[in-house]
Amino acid sequence: MGGSTISVVRDNQQTTLHSTSDWDELRGRIDELEGELEQYREHEELVIKTLISATSHATAIRESARREAELTLRKARAEAEKRKAGAERERDDARNELLRLRRITEQMRSGLSAFLTAQVEELRLETEEEPASGQNQELEAALGSALEGQTARAAEAGLEPASHPRAEVRDGGGHGSSSGSPDALP
Repeated sequence: MGGSTISVVRDNQQTTLHSTSDWDELRGRIDELEGELEQYREHEELVIKTLISATSHATAIRESARREAELTLRKARAEAEKRKAGAERERDDARNELLRLRRITEQMRSGLSAFLTAQVEELRLETEEEPASGQNQELEAALGSALEGQTARAAEAGLEPASHPRAEVRDGGGHGSSSGSPDALP
């Protein structure tokens, strides 16, 4: 093999190898290219593994985000239901309180009506029992005008009268009780 000549066609060019050193050089180049090819394959495997890992990680992140979103949505729905139930309870409580207050108002109205009816009847009976004499009426008128004059003087002096003048007239008139007179109420 020492001095043989070999023709190699490469890239449409014919190269002629003349010696063993050319063969050694060619084998060295082949080994070098095979080494580079092995490195490219290792890099390719690394890229594929990295891509698979990234895809897997992205899928895990996406799944985790989906689960977290579902959990947040469930919590929000539960909170909304809780608030809705609370609002409904408050509405029902307010409605019940309104009904209770209406019942109390009606009871108060009925009681006040009965009381006023009784008082009017009592006053009617008192006025029927007491003969209205002209002398009593004149006395009440005199006392009333005297008290009104006293009230006017007190007002000019900047003082307020102690009580309603008509109530004093009724008390001073000797009718016994001012509760039987509508004028006796302050």
